[in-house]
Amino acid sequence: MFSNSKRCMKAQVVKQFIGVMVVIIVGVAVVLPIIANVTETAGLTGIESTIVSYLGTFVAIALLLVVTGLF
Repeated sequence: MFSNSKRCMKAQVVKQFIGVMVVIIVGVAVVLPIIANVTETAGLTGIESTIVSYLGTFVAIALLLVVTGLF
């Protein structure tokens, strides 16, 4: 039915999909809530607070780049 190369290609697609799902789950379920909690409880003021408040955004952008880079 299918040649060996098509089976290998399908297996590669499945592996990439699983990798993407692991990155998304770890990033959204673990990393972002921890960053949000740490930035809220840090008690920073002024420019330090402004800079630290952008960490969640930077991590989300990095996750998007990792996900798009896997394809």
